[in-house]
Order: sequence, then structure tokens, then C-alpha cells
Amino acid sequence: MRPEQGDVVRSLDPFKLGSERQRPWLIVNNKSHPFDEEQFIAVAVSTTKYDRSLALDPEVWETGGVPQESFVSPWAIHSPRIEDIVAWQGRTTDGFVDRVLDELETYLR
Repeated sequence: MRPEQGDVVRSLDPFKLGSERQRPWLIVNNKSHPFDEEQFIAVAVSTTKYDRSLALDPEVWETGGVPQESFVSPWAIHSPRIEDIVAWQGRTTDGFVDRVLDELETYLR
């Protein structure tokens, strides 16, 4: 499985310690990524809501989903490799990805 922009996947979380080191990640890079087949740019999905989080409400899912109320944290960036992805959880709408990218950009400019 090669994830694409908008996919939510499970992968290791470099920010967690202990045995429960996985979390869902929203893939945000497009096909212009120089290592598009083997590495990705992703933002964290969390069950914790922060002021600038974006809710993963049912209407932002094209297919699949997460088992608990969850939020995207656009400031929490990770670059998982294909071999670290353990599961595909679903796909979000292009409109939701655009909102995430707009929010992410506010932290970069």
C-alpha cells in the first residue's frame, strides 16, 4: 500500500515512549515529494483537542475512519517511511486536507 495525500495511516510515533508507540497520521504531501514512493510528510492525529486542532468529524471522511473522536494537529509533523506504516485507516476529503495545509502553512511563513 502506497499512501496518498489525504490518507490516514498508522505508524510509529517518534514522540512517544514505551510499548504503545503507534498513532494515526494524516498524509499531507503530494506526488512532488522527492521520495514519494518510500517516505511521506504527515501530521499527527490525536484524541486530545487543542485550541488549533482540526476535528476529524464524520463528514471529512471519504472512507474509513478512527474509532474515537479525533483531531489533526497540523504543527506535529512526522516523515514516516513506507516500512513503518502498519495500517491504513481511511481517506479524508480534499477540502479537509486543504484546511490542514492552510493551518500548517501559518506555522511555516
